[in-house]
Order: sequence, then C-alpha cells, then structure tokens
Amino acid sequence: MHITLELHGARGQRYLKAPRANLHLFQSLLYKILPPERAAFLHEEGYPVDGRRMKLFALSWPIATEPPTFQAEDILFPLPVKLVVSTPVTATLDGLAAGALGAEELRVGNSVLRCGRVEAMQQTVEGTVLTVRTLSPITCYDQAERFGEPYTIYFSPQQKDFSVSIVNNLARKFRALHPGEPLPEGDVTITPIGSPKERVAMFSPSVSFPIKGWSGRFRLTGPRELLQIALDCGLGAKNSSGWGCVEKV
Repeated sequence: MHITLELHGARGQRYLKAPRANLHLFQSLLYKILPPERAAFLHEEGYPVDGRRMKLFALSWPIATEPPTFQAEDILFPLPVKLVVSTPVTATLDGLAAGALGAEELRVGNSVLRCGRVEAMQQTVEGTVLTVRTLSPITCYDQAERFGEPYTIYFSPQQKDFSVSIVNNLARKFRALHPGEPLPEGDVTITPIGSPKERVAMFSPSVSFPIKGWSGRFRLTGPRELLQIALDCGLGAKNSSGWGCVEKV
C-alpha cells in the first residue's frame, strides 16, 4: 500500500525551506506523527532478521509541482509538497494517516506545515513481471576495508552485485514479514530501463559521508510475492531513510 501525505504551509507561505542534507527531517516527521508506541517499536526494535532490524516501509524524496530552488546551504521546495510512504504493514499505514490528519501542525526543521490531504492507493502485482519508477533513488552497497579503515562500495545498476544485493534484500524482507514461511521459488531479476540517473545525498548535516543511489525505471521479474514486497517495502537498502521507494507504472 502507498500513502501520500500532502503538506501545506501557513497562509501566504510559498516554500518549505530545508537544509541541503534534509532526509533526516522527513524521516523524523514520520516518527513524530506515528503513535508513540508504533514509532518506538520501529525505531528501537523493528522486524528482526539475520541480525538486522527491518522497518518494512519506504520513504520518497519530497515531491513538488515545480523544481526546488537551491541556495548556498538550503533548498526551497515549492508548496504544497508530497511525501509518499509505502508499506505492507497496516499498523504503520493507519498510524501515519491518522497522525498526519489529526495533527494541528507538522514541523520539518523550522517550517510549520499542515497535512491538507492523505491519499492511500493499493498497488498490486498481478503477474511475474513488474515495471517501477523510483520515487527515491535505489541504493545498494557493501562494506569493505582499505588501509585498515572501513569504507562503502556502492553498486551501479550495470553491475551484477547490484542485482544480487537487491535479491538478497528482498529475501530478508520476506522472512521479516512472513517468519517461518518458505521463500517463494523462482529467481528475481532487475533490469534498468534506459539510463538510470546517479543521485548523491547526505542523510543529515551531522553525517559526514554521502549516500549514492540511482533513479529511473526498472523492470523486475520473479515470484509475484517477492515483487509485491519490492513494491510495498522498497528496493535496496535504507528505505526508511528516503531510499528505494518505488511505484508501479
């Protein structure tokens, strides 16, 4: 299920002003509007699998009707701004919808906003082929060590490791969502359509390293159950931090 939150400003407010590294602000907004017990569960526990705590939701980047304006240290998003969250978990979905509509004000950094509209849409995979477009870039990576220091290797859609990382991630999400159930039989493939665009962003000003991802359209094939998880939970890593949110096309 996909839910869209449409954020408006006060009367006469034309822009949402946010620092260039702003993904933490939008993630924080979601946790603030969720019921406290749900927010605490997702933040502190999540759905454990293979030593990881899966959140099982994906967050888009801010979507505006016009391109944002880039300043030296800030970005101005024309209002209204939409955020899309995808998740198969009803408690998360209902908590976001009720919290957004029930809040008198919503804060993104120093901006005070309100939710003018919530739209929910069930996107269903009907076969073994799924075409998606990204609402936030897909990031896939591995950790390595160089000269005794850890560093991150990001994979591009042209590399085999990109597909391997996505397939392994989908398997973990399936096991987190359906503990004890066997993994659906069949291979999953992901193929870029056209030339995906490389995107780089910082999660927050306090994080010193950038995150690299890829935006565009992709075609997936495989078991319907795993493709549905890709659509609902996102593709790749860091979905709850604003990466890998996709929609069906």
